[in-house]
Amino acid sequence: MKKKFVALALIAITCTLNFSCDGNRASQAKSLYNFKISLDSWNNLKDSNDNSYVYTVSSRSVFGSGTNTTITVLDGKVTERIYEAFTLYNEASGNYLGFDNRIILEAYTESGAALGSHTSGAPALTIDELYNTCLSDYLSVNPDDNHITFNYDSNNIIENCYYIPDGCMDDCSIGVTLSDFEWLTENPVNIAHSKQENFN
Repeated sequence: MKKKFVALALIAITCTLNFSCDGNRASQAKSLYNFKISLDSWNNLKDSNDNSYVYTVSSRSVFGSGTNTTITVLDGKVTERIYEAFTLYNEASGNYLGFDNRIILEAYTESGAALGSHTSGAPALTIDELYNTCLSDYLSVNPDDNHITFNYDSNNIIENCYYIPDGCMDDCSIGVTLSDFEWLTENPVNIAHSKQENFN
């Protein structure tokens, strides 16, 4: 990971010093800069919080469908994955239902030996693994053909990492978006289930 980051960082520095960089390359440079800030913060924060947390990966479509995958990590290991796929529209009537009245299309909860047994949903990754995936799969794509984005939340923890191919119009982002994150200081099972039930 370090070697790949150094190589990409050199590209970013070159771009920053080169006033001819186009928008996509400037976006990649900024994203790599944000990535380094976020990763450094994460490496400090996880140790002081026992590397235990819960987060949700969400996806949304302009056509009204969506998914939430809530993942619980204890002492640096994934212990539970909760998944929900839904639609905000009644297919028969075409009426918009809103999130509270969404129609659940698929749902499951995994833990123990069953962890990772379903193919749908975001993979059961730790935040460390998400940073690795972000750098290798999303930040490193060719900026000549893609707009690259990395953002972090108010605590400098990864919030989204994705790219959008040039010219794509709808549901184009390829990557990951975290809609929620919380350090675990209470019963982790109760927190994870509460987050999934109350997510909006």
